[in-house]
Amino acid sequence: MPEGIIRIVIGLVALIAGWAIGFFDSKLRADKKIKQAEEKAQLAAQQARGEAERAILMARTTASAPPALPGKTLMRLWLDPAERLALDLDGQAVDTTPISESNRKRLLGLLNVMRPWIEGKSTPASIPPTPAPRPAVPPPSPAPSAPAPVIPAAAVVKEEKPVATLSIVEQIDEILQARLAGSPLAGRGIRLMQSPEGGAIVWVGLQKFAGVDEVTDPEVQAIIRAATAEWEKKYTPGM
Repeated sequence: MPEGIIRIVIGLVALIAGWAIGFFDSKLRADKKIKQAEEKAQLAAQQARGEAERAILMARTTASAPPALPGKTLMRLWLDPAERLALDLDGQAVDTTPISESNRKRLLGLLNVMRPWIEGKSTPASIPPTPAPRPAVPPPSPAPSAPAPVIPAAAVVKEEKPVATLSIVEQIDEILQARLAGSPLAGRGIRLMQSPEGGAIVWVGLQKFAGVDEVTDPEVQAIIRAATAEWEKKYTPGM
């Protein structure tokens, strides 16, 4: 074969080889750029999807949040995360294990306010004021030992408690004792006491009855019911 033809063939082979190398190199670069573009597009789509989900979650949280209520909250009964009952009075959490005497009286006063609604009536009773904390009374200084003066029984005056700090049973008992003072039943030792469940216990001397209906003496029943009716007329007019 002539030398010129050999050179032409070698040149053609080299040209074809160069073109093939360039073609594959360009293809590899193009594939790489396409892959990078696809990865960027996927990343942007994921970011956009995450932002959309966050926006939806924020919108749902805002929509489900309870609106702020006007006024002052007197009582709140709610469940904690462990589904246990909790109580707030006048915007403050109350320890109910057990509940203190002042908080118990405050709760009974608020329940008395709601009584007309519970019984299907529309006129609420007056709101009892928030009990103020009692100031600490310093112990009296010891006095010189001297014989105590004898105070006649008639001079002993029963200390009256403010009505706002008394429970409903105690308020009725105040009226009952006033009625008993001028009646033939005065010496029977009749009195009302609050039960742990919030009801009324009737004592007639040493006899104990779990409610007015269980009292066996009709005269005692009648005077207790009269005291109850007077309390209702005084504190819940129109009911």
